[in-house]
Amino acid sequence: MRSGEVTFEVEPEDDITAEQLGAVLRSADGSASLSEISAKTGVAPDKLTSILLPAQITGLLADRSVPEAESPMVVLSSVEHVVNRLLEELIFNGPFWRAILDHPEQVEPNVYYGFGLENWFFLSRESEFDSAILSYPSSDAIRGMANDFYHEEHRHDDIVVRAFEGLGISREDLVTARPLSTTSGLIKLLSWWARTDPLFFIATIGILEGRLEQAEGEGAYYDSFLRACATAGIPTHFVEPLRQHARVNAGHDHGSVSREFFAALPPLPAGTQARLVGKAHLFVEAYAEFFNGILEYYGDPGRPLVRTIGSSPVTTTAGVEDGRP
Repeated sequence: MRSGEVTFEVEPEDDITAEQLGAVLRSADGSASLSEISAKTGVAPDKLTSILLPAQITGLLADRSVPEAESPMVVLSSVEHVVNRLLEELIFNGPFWRAILDHPEQVEPNVYYGFGLENWFFLSRESEFDSAILSYPSSDAIRGMANDFYHEEHRHDDIVVRAFEGLGISREDLVTARPLSTTSGLIKLLSWWARTDPLFFIATIGILEGRLEQAEGEGAYYDSFLRACATAGIPTHFVEPLRQHARVNAGHDHGSVSREFFAALPPLPAGTQARLVGKAHLFVEAYAEFFNGILEYYGDPGRPLVRTIGSSPVTTTAGVEDGRP
């Protein structure tokens, strides 16, 4: 019997056959009690104890009792398992990413600009939720890590804002603009969780930061959106600031932040896993709406790119490099 690097070897006693011992070990899968195993194999209960107790002590068997505490990494793994499945179902197979991945050259240029714009809104308001975990009460390690992460993320919106200069959109235009309701919804939801269930919010950070992949033969990091921009011919003056932001995130390995946080946590109270997994569905649904809202609004070329508050909408005539409006 093996579990990781632990190996447990057993031999049958004189009055137990090898067939009986094999039946006992095959039955020790968590589906039967000791009395049920005894009745099934013909091995007396006291003999079962002598066989299985050393394995339990070694950590190869559990007694099926409800644990009083839960492993932080097991909890996060369960959340990631649910989120990864929902990401495939709702986001990567959703309208926005199917359009970006399948036919990027057919997507309206404003969808690319709008994606950058809504991400700027998200980054410029990130302090609304990141700051809420700076005083995490139950762990000095988490407070230190949260402060490091906050400083690394601080003013990332200043990088992205340069993408809009070539489109004739100033920082003042962006500051007075309003995000889509789907973007605001995601921001407010994360802000609420950061204050009411900071552990769940921490579980979302790695997902929101994204795991960038390194393009083969390239020295820099790219993600699917940036590759789609290249295919669609989006101007480099717009793409390069987004690429720079992607490189900064990749350099800090922010896609692994959640795992680093959870690895520093002590055992969690029983029920934590169920609570966090239960919120994963709403999180991914809101995240999917963030993407799909971009395609729905900016996919209409007649709509203004920047929706300002209290003034006329800002429009742009900047197009892609092949001259399309």
